[in-house]
Amino acid sequence: MRDQDHAYVPAEAMGIMTARTLVNSHPTLLALLTPGLSVLDVGCGPGTLTAEIARRVAPGAVLGMDLNPEMIMAAEAATTPGASPNLVFYLGDVRRSEWTGEFDLVNAARALQWIPDADTALAAMARAARPGGRVVVLDFNHRKAEWSRPPAAWTRFYQAFLDWREAAGLDNAIADHLGGMCEALGLGDVRVTPREETVRAGEPDFFRAAGIWRMVIESRGRQMVAAGQLTEGQRQAAFDDYTDWMQTPGATQTLHESAVVARVPGAAWTR
Repeated sequence: MRDQDHAYVPAEAMGIMTARTLVNSHPTLLALLTPGLSVLDVGCGPGTLTAEIARRVAPGAVLGMDLNPEMIMAAEAATTPGASPNLVFYLGDVRRSEWTGEFDLVNAARALQWIPDADTALAAMARAARPGGRVVVLDFNHRKAEWSRPPAAWTRFYQAFLDWREAAGLDNAIADHLGGMCEALGLGDVRVTPREETVRAGEPDFFRAAGIWRMVIESRGRQMVAAGQLTEGQRQAAFDDYTDWMQTPGATQTLHESAVVARVPGAAWTR
């Protein structure tokens, strides 16, 4: 996969995902996990959350799927042989998958935001879930993100980030559209849970949550430079100024997400 592909996740971005747990990043999914469930985790990245899912649903089978070879390699390397016999990682694109009615629950956390035809991916997820099974999706509304007194270099970078995504056909407000996308597929019992996460300097989770964007500058920022969306000097200025901002007393970040849970109809799912 080429570095300029938006679905490609640079190695520098891996730290964003390995810092996450179900408690701090996906409580909606956590509440649904019970022993014995079979789970497909779409866009599993380095497998941090997938491994936690596997521990919580054991002996249920869990399959982590990602289209980035580097992510699958990292996930397999991080899995202690024999520690999770119910966990397997798979290299592939869910849009081209052929699973039909095979999983109790199909999850995609912050993955659909990187797929231009997200509705195609969601349809494949719904098809992979058994009749009566659940589809769970979690994603951001990037347009609602807020920072207190952000430095100009960071503001410029973030607008370039939104423009870069939009130019590739990615939905910057996908969190607000997930519920309607599920309903359009005929999924039932659609429940949308908006989640607003505000962190402030001095709080225990501030550097993890706000620091995600330093990794975005280091990873996605290099892709944006390669695409001509900004210069290397602008990228570096954003990194330096954002790092300084994180040390500022009173610094505050607010991100907006939505988690959606929907059920596949009781009758067999058809294309």
